[in-house]
Amino acid sequence: MIEINNVYNGDCLDGIREMIKQKLFVDCVITDPPYLNGYKSSRRINKSDKFCMAIQGDDNPKLIIDLLPLLHSVMKDNTPLYMFCGSEKIDFFKAETEKYFTVKNVIVWDKGNHTAGDLEAQYGKRYEFIIYANKGRAKFNSNKPRYDDIWYFPRVAGDKQIHQNQKPTDLISRIINQHTKRGDLILDAFMGSFTTAVAAYKLGRNFIGFEIDGEYYKSGLERLNAVKNQTSIFDYGGAA
Repeated sequence: MIEINNVYNGDCLDGIREMIKQKLFVDCVITDPPYLNGYKSSRRINKSDKFCMAIQGDDNPKLIIDLLPLLHSVMKDNTPLYMFCGSEKIDFFKAETEKYFTVKNVIVWDKGNHTAGDLEAQYGKRYEFIIYANKGRAKFNSNKPRYDDIWYFPRVAGDKQIHQNQKPTDLISRIINQHTKRGDLILDAFMGSFTTAVAAYKLGRNFIGFEIDGEYYKSGLERLNAVKNQTSIFDYGGAA
């Protein structure tokens, strides 16, 4: 049984199928799936650190192929999908999304500084993409400001991260404010360190999420509970 305002440690595909069976439909999807690029941090001194390991599912394009029709089925009519992806596989992600949704924008998220990599023969990458798509036509909230398709939010600093692909809470909050109202239900299939849950909670929205990695799930749940209890001494910047 899937219940609102919970994040589950398990496979999102199974979880979304259960939501569909329960007729538990959502008003908005915000999700940050594996980018399928084999990314792992090279900045950690301790190479056995979890951040130096590839994300689970990062070598499995079928995960995205299977996910998108399920997202379409679990979303109400005239609702938005925001899905993060990297530049390496943008063509694949966009093509798969267009099989089920109308892609309205590919938003460029300017992170403020570039990632590490082969900087002797490659320009540093300081941006990621966010595919913004509609099931039907998802209008913006009429009382909110309009933005263009380049968004500047500084990336979460390394010493604030509890997930290697952590996203800023303010970025997720912008999406939530643009499209939802208090009490709406938001789904995140890849909760990472629970940014979507944290932002939804703070803004009075309901949420459901899934995270398959047990360690990230535990860290994210601790973070969410700290926010709920207002006892955290850390200023977490966001999560995947």
